[in-house]
Amino acid sequence: MDLKQLSRPLDISNVDFRVQSINNGGYATVLAYKDARVDMNRLDEVLTPAGWQRDYKLIDGKLFCGVGIFNEKTNQWIWKWDVGTESMTEAAKGEASDAFKRACFNLGIGRELYDYPVISVKLREDEWTKDGGRPKQTYNLKIREWKWDSQFVDGKITFLQATDEKGSVRFKWGNKTAIIVQAVKEPVQDLPQKEESDALREMLSLEYKNIFGKGPHGRMSTENIKKEIDTELDRQAKELASSIEVIEDEEPNVPSDMGIMSHVDEISKFSDINEFVNWAKSIVGKYINTEPEEVLDTFKAICNEHFAKIKK
Repeated sequence: MDLKQLSRPLDISNVDFRVQSINNGGYATVLAYKDARVDMNRLDEVLTPAGWQRDYKLIDGKLFCGVGIFNEKTNQWIWKWDVGTESMTEAAKGEASDAFKRACFNLGIGRELYDYPVISVKLREDEWTKDGGRPKQTYNLKIREWKWDSQFVDGKITFLQATDEKGSVRFKWGNKTAIIVQAVKEPVQDLPQKEESDALREMLSLEYKNIFGKGPHGRMSTENIKKEIDTELDRQAKELASSIEVIEDEEPNVPSDMGIMSHVDEISKFSDINEFVNWAKSIVGKYINTEPEEVLDTFKAICNEHFAKIKK
C-alpha cells in the first residue's frame, strides 16, 4: 500500500467543469471540481474497499465527515475530518457529500485542483445573455460536451486545454511537452539521456526567468534550479496568504447569484500592493461564510499571482 498514490493527480476524465460566473464582457470563469465517486474510486484503488471507512458527526449544528485509513504497521485507524456546506438543490445530501470530498482533499485526493490556472473563456454571442441585467449562460453553451486535456510534471500541472463540441480550442494554458513527462516519469528508450536532461533544464530555466526576471546561472544544476523555483513560489503563496487573512463578517452582504469569482476582473486594476491587499481582505471577508472553501482558495490563488506580479 503506497499512500502517496492517493495524491496522484486525477485523470482529466475524472474532473468536472462548470461555469462559476460570467462578467458583463461575456467572459466565463470556469471551475474545476471532483465528484464524491471519484474519491471513493481512488480510496478503493489504493487502499482496497476494506482499507478505509467514513463517519459523520454533527458539531455545533454543522456536519463533519471523517475518512479513516487503516495503518497496518500500527494496527490503528488514522482519521481526517472536515466540514461540509449545503447544496443549493439538496441541502442534507449536498452537505454530506461536500464534507466527504473535503475530508478526501485532506488525504491529498484531487488537491492539485487548487493549482489549476484561472480558466477564463470568451463566450460566443449565442452562449450567453442578460437576464434582468445579469449575465447568464444559454443552452448553446455545452460545456459538458467539451473535451479537456491536461498534463502534469512531478505532480504539478503544466498544461490545460479545452476543445468545444465543434472542435474549436476555447482555452489553452501552458505547453504540452510529452517528451519531458516521459523523461521525468519513466526512461524513454528512443531518446538519448542527455537530450532528455537538456529539455527538462530548458523548461525549468524559462520558468525561473519568468519568476526572477533573469535566467539561472550557467553553473547551477537542474536540481537547484527546480529547488529555487519551488522555494520562491511557496514563499510568495505564504506571504499573500498571511496578508489577506480576514475576520469573518457577522452579516455579510453578498450577491447570492454572482459569487466571489465575479470580482476576478477587478484584480488587474491594482498596481499598489497595500491597496490591493486591503481590497482582497474586504472581498474575502464578504464571501467567507457563503462560498465553498475550494472557491475561496481559487480566488486567493489568483490574488497570489497578481501580488507576486506587482511586487516585482
